[in-house]
Parts: sequence; C-alpha cells; structure tokens
Amino acid sequence: MMHHPDMPIPVLPGLAGRRIAWARADDFVTQPLKRIFAWWSARAGSDLPRRTDFDILEFADIAQNLYLIEEIAAGFELRLAGEEYIRLFGLKKGWVWRFDSPDPVMRDSARLMQLVAQAGRPIRTIGNLELTARHWIELEALVCPLAPADGAARFLGCSCVLPSAEGR
Repeated sequence: MMHHPDMPIPVLPGLAGRRIAWARADDFVTQPLKRIFAWWSARAGSDLPRRTDFDILEFADIAQNLYLIEEIAAGFELRLAGEEYIRLFGLKKGWVWRFDSPDPVMRDSARLMQLVAQAGRPIRTIGNLELTARHWIELEALVCPLAPADGAARFLGCSCVLPSAEGR
C-alpha cells in the first residue's frame, strides 16, 4: 500500500464536536496516549509497526484504554477492546463501522479509519462524546496504523477521558 502522509483531513460531519488532526507528540493531553504514540513512533520507520511488535504486558496498566481494529470488506471491525473503551463507547468485540451505515457517526468513523490506513500515520481526536449515562464527556483518542495483514489494514487505538472531565 502506498502511504500518503500529507493527505488533508476531510470534514466528517458525523464526528462533529471532535477536533481531528494528524498526531504530534507535543499535542497529547493524557499519558496513555503519549505512551502509545511514543511506542508507535519508535517502531515506525520505512514500515509500519506490526501487530506482533506490540506486547500488551508492556502496557498492562493502560490495557483498559486500548483497542484493536481490523479492516473487513464492509468497513472496520473492533477485534479487541479494553474495559474503559467499552464503558466509554458501549462497543464490544465484533462491532463493525460500516461505510454504508445510515448512522453518520459510524459511517464517518469508517471513513476516518480508511484515511489513517491510506496516510500510514496516526490521527488524534479530542472533543465531546455523548453518553447515555453521563450525557457528554470530553475525551482524547489516538488511532495508529499497523502493518497490514493479508492485505487488511490494522490499527492500535487508545482512548482516555480528559483529566478535566473526570469525576463528572
């Protein structure tokens, strides 16, 4: 796959309320995202890091914030999700973000992951997420591309509630 690291980020109306930008080390607010980005950056050279390069034991203390996504024909499937990710998003293993979803959030989430795969670089989002239990919560998320397996894009992600939003 040819990567295009300078691709512009399109407007994604389904993800309104979130600022979306290519990830840069100095922009992160939460420590778990800083650690995952540092891990990814240290291994990304001429090739993307592989899924097998990632040792969950090295990140056991933040495993609840991590998730793995893999490309499928219809979009992208959640392959693994930590407890905090499940609590925040209400999505569990097997969830699919579909390109043809009538839900603009799901459709634009699939488009965002496709963009990350094409660009071959991590993307950071920060902003509001609507929750049924607590209405709105502010969070920071990172999606890092991993080397494709059998032609399918893969991603390592991390999501955290912003410190200013904890306890609400």
